[in-house]
Amino acid sequence: MISYQQVKGKESQFKSLVGMSVEEFDFLHNYYEVEWKGYITHFTISGAVRTRAHRMRKDGKLEDSRDQLLFILHYLKSNALQEHHASAYQMNQPQAHLWIHLLLMLLRKTLKGLGALPERRVSKLKALLEQVGEVFMDGTERDVQRSKDFEEQKEQYSGKKKRIK
Repeated sequence: MISYQQVKGKESQFKSLVGMSVEEFDFLHNYYEVEWKGYITHFTISGAVRTRAHRMRKDGKLEDSRDQLLFILHYLKSNALQEHHASAYQMNQPQAHLWIHLLLMLLRKTLKGLGALPERRVSKLKALLEQVGEVFMDGTERDVQRSKDFEEQKEQYSGKKKRIK
């Protein structure tokens, strides 16, 4: 099973798994842990109202909150099938599904509390962009289907790629 303790000392592996440094992860974890403790004192993993106090289980998966955060950030970064992700964390797919939905909700609450959620409304985004000096955009280049007509192809050709379909 992939665990925080295993990978925290391997900076490049850690960054490739979750997309952030150990220091950034630890910063986020401090806020995530508050959300986790607030949730688990009132609800079970499956979302039912808790009738007795939570206790750590020897056979439990993802008992440590750092492992939970690693699990969900790794899932988001790799975009793996739930079956593959479950296998990496030694659980079955239904367990992984349950954890993914719970941890996504807790991560969203954590990011909302930090004011770090992506902005979805255009009006708020416009106001936010007016406050900052520079904006860096990251995009993925995608192939464009081009016409078979040479003159139309010339209009669409940027001159940067040699591959024409």
